[in-house]
This record gives sequence, C-alpha cells and structure tokens, in this order.
Amino acid sequence: MNAQIHVFPPTPPEPRGVFRMAMESGFTPSAIDRRDAALAHIFGAVVGIFSAGLLFPVLAPTIVLLFNTERSPFVLFHVNQAAWFQGIVSLAAIVFGVLFVLLYLITCGMGIFILPFAAIPWLASVAVPFWVAMMAYDGKWSGYPWLREWVLDDASPLVSE
Repeated sequence: MNAQIHVFPPTPPEPRGVFRMAMESGFTPSAIDRRDAALAHIFGAVVGIFSAGLLFPVLAPTIVLLFNTERSPFVLFHVNQAAWFQGIVSLAAIVFGVLFVLLYLITCGMGIFILPFAAIPWLASVAVPFWVAMMAYDGKWSGYPWLREWVLDDASPLVSE
C-alpha cells in the first residue's frame, strides 16, 4: 500500500491590528491615558450638540492628540473609535436631512412626519459617547458595540502615531 503524504502550507495568521495586540498584551493605561480617552468621546459629543451632527464632530476627537504627547495605544484606540462613530452618525444625519427635504417637497409638506426620525442620529451622537467615555475613564478597552471589533482589528487606523 502506497500512502501519499500531502503537505499543505501553513495557514497564515489572521491580520491583527495594533490595538488588539496592545489589549491582548495586557497594556494598562495610565490615569492620563484614561482621561484623554474619555475626553476624545466627550469632545465629539459636545461638538455634535452645537453643529447639529454635521461633519465637525469627526475632527473633535483628534483635539486630544494635540495635548497627549505619549500617544498610547489606548488613547489612539478611543480617538479612532470616536472619530469613526461621529463620522457614521454625521453621514446618517445628512441622509436624514436630505430625505426630509425631498419628502417635504415631493409630498407638499407631508414629509414633516419624518422630522422626528432625523433627530435620532443627533441624539445618538450626543448620548452614546458619554456612556463610552465613562467606560474609557475606567480603563476598559470597550466602546461602541458595532464598531469596537473593527477598530481593534484595523491594520491601518484612521489616527496613528
């Protein structure tokens, strides 16, 4: 009996982002890192209040990097998360705004009924970041439920060293 041996190349490891590697290695954020990570989320929310959710909140989390000289992976992770979240919410606010105007014009004013739904992205851009900021201040690598894993595994983050 002649048995053939098949040698398969090793499976390449899954790509892992720098933030996931830092988290899994046990990186412990300092008190300043925790404060700056929380401020990244809060800056986005505060700017979102005054700009009605239009694209300015995307830049607000990066203000933290002007004052943070160490640029720890914990702070960069939360700055990236806050910027992506505010960008997604800003786009949703723009889509709802355009949809409202179109429906208002097409239906001769009946589009006014969609107006309460246009406030949902704005409320999300204000309320959710405060919840995530509290967790960041506790030193947790947590964040927005649908965004956290993607930012952890992102090989090319939005904001890096």
